[in-house]
Amino acid sequence: MRIAFLDSWLQEVAEGSGTAAAIGGLAGALIARGHTVERLVPEGGWPRNLLLRRLWFNLTLPRRLAAAEGRYDLVVGFDIDGFRVAHRCPVPYVCCIKGVLAEESRCESGWPRLMLWGLSRLERLNARRAPLVFSTSRYCCERIEAHYGVPAGRLQLVPEGIDVGLWNPAAEDPAALAALDGAREPHTVLCVARQYPRKRVGDLITAFQSVHERLPSARLVVIGDGPEHGALRELVERLGLEAVVQLLGALPDDSAVREWYRRSAVFCLPSIQEGFGIVFLEAMASGLPVVSTTATAIPEVVPHGQAGLLVPPRDPQALAEAILNLFTDPALQAQQRAYGREHVVPFSWDRVAERFLEAVSPPAAAGS
Repeated sequence: MRIAFLDSWLQEVAEGSGTAAAIGGLAGALIARGHTVERLVPEGGWPRNLLLRRLWFNLTLPRRLAAAEGRYDLVVGFDIDGFRVAHRCPVPYVCCIKGVLAEESRCESGWPRLMLWGLSRLERLNARRAPLVFSTSRYCCERIEAHYGVPAGRLQLVPEGIDVGLWNPAAEDPAALAALDGAREPHTVLCVARQYPRKRVGDLITAFQSVHERLPSARLVVIGDGPEHGALRELVERLGLEAVVQLLGALPDDSAVREWYRRSAVFCLPSIQEGFGIVFLEAMASGLPVVSTTATAIPEVVPHGQAGLLVPPRDPQALAEAILNLFTDPALQAQQRAYGREHVVPFSWDRVAERFLEAVSPPAAAGS
């Protein structure tokens, strides 16, 4: 099958976070299965502003697809991308929503909230015009139905994926796994996130004041950049945690990020809005118990009490207790580490690509 991905978002994972990783991972898995995937992205560096570039990309899409007539068997538009062609595409068209913008806008304020609300109107148009809509979790499918009025019969759940072997190369060697886990820094918490308000990394830093008071050897490492980075740095200074909290910013080298997963003992991201959360798969594949919240799609990805501990949103004290619970119970850590590694196996990119192809086969056959 010849597939076109419509993708105006940031292409580098360090900048585009989970969305960039997810689109790239799915494309790679489909190619590995013998399909061709061409990512149609903005041409050139104009406009320089990301929002304007995304809008210009969509304005010019009808012309670009018309010039490529007969080149594709399937067109996949991600989030807002494709809203101008979804209802008149000459081949089967799928709208793939990674995070429901109407929900994400509720976690912002000021200009970011207004911008996301405006983009959610385009995402709504894309979803309503598309014959078929994919999203990554039951939570997202329910929110798409509620916000965008898409009937449940046109919605399909296709989860995010992960290169399991990349994050857990020692999976088939119990001795190597034991050596890896034995070499971890026993009281290091890792957080990996693009630092938007909805990620609530400030709750984790606040919680760490209590963690450090009760366990002085505890240490927190935060990887990621974003609009909240400056405020988080100020919070660390205000709480006097400079010696135990490291804000590393974005690490463009994925191997450096994977190294931190292997060095750490616990992963924590106290987000209040996740359409899925690829970082949770990365953490579990890497052998880290997860501490997070009961919000949105997180319980679908991280089984509470089995692969991690989930606490109420916006509750730093509950976060602190969960982290300390894991740090003081090696048996619980080991149990959740083992469960998490098994839990992510069905989320391998090859299996996700298989689900994707099964979901698109009815419209693809109808359009052939």
